Amino acid sequence: MEPRRPEAALYHLGRRLLPVFALGLLVLAGLLGLADPRHFLAQLRRFDFALLAPILALSLLNYSLRFVRWEIYLRALGTRLPLGRSCGVFLAGFLLSVTPGKAGELGKAWLVRELGGGPALRVAPAVLAERVTDVLGVAALLAVGALPFPGGPWWAALGLAAVALGTAAFTWERWAVWLFGRLARLPFVGARAGALATIYQGLRSLLSPGLLAMGLLVSTLAWGAEGAGFVVAVRAYAPHTAFLAGLFDYTASTVLGSASMLPGGLGAADGALTALLRAQGLDTARATLITFIIRGATLWFAVLLGLLALPVVAHWLATRRPRRHRAAGAG
Repeated sequence: MEPRRPEAALYHLGRRLLPVFALGLLVLAGLLGLADPRHFLAQLRRFDFALLAPILALSLLNYSLRFVRWEIYLRALGTRLPLGRSCGVFLAGFLLSVTPGKAGELGKAWLVRELGGGPALRVAPAVLAERVTDVLGVAALLAVGALPFPGGPWWAALGLAAVALGTAAFTWERWAVWLFGRLARLPFVGARAGALATIYQGLRSLLSPGLLAMGLLVSTLAWGAEGAGFVVAVRAYAPHTAFLAGLFDYTASTVLGSASMLPGGLGAADGALTALLRAQGLDTARATLITFIIRGATLWFAVLLGLLALPVVAHWLATRRPRRHRAAGAG
């Protein structure tokens, strides 16, 4: 039987997102059930929809900064795609990331390979380096955001120390050699230990001091931009909200959503964000509405961009495949 064509597999991904959309609707219904519908609609009418422009612009800034980092990583690994195709893969990655633990995002390495950018094994470290620096950058923002709260300086110091330890864990080669030596002895995993070691060496090269500093800076600025968008939304109802307090709420919900391993953190991030806003004095209707606005302008905006990129990337895959076959036939 002929294997599924790459572009067909990509469209199949789009269909597999239907359960994610269904889960999103369930989360929406659940949060609405907690709020008084009349009060919710009254707060919605109060919202200045002109604020959506800066909120979405800050989300776009997040994506733009992360795309620059993606390009730097690809070039550091010796992988080059035309800028437009690289951007298409990056945007399609937003759909791949709406999977448990964002595991599907490694599919970006497969897309780069199918579009002529080189072996997926060589590209995979770029995807992993994105995730590592995102985790460390968000953790640093969370630590700084804790400063206004009781015991904040201590929590901030502990958080930043955890970021430093996390960085050391990813870059300590002796520990990695020991780990891969143990993995090589395990059944099933042992046969893949060599490939994992190759990926790790690529990852470690992207976590060299200069590239690591760049990755952390981009991550901090990018997720800080989305945190600023959240503060814009909150200040529509609570004008005196402190920036660091808002940054803490947004990054804490992001961390909890990621830790839940649910697609897009659905349910966990939404519930955490609503609860944190309630804990800081907003009523349920306003907290729920702000959660809807910011999740729409971050998670679902990214999914929309990925859906728009999907047919373009599928077209590139469809047109590249006949050329590869003709080249193979000529050889």
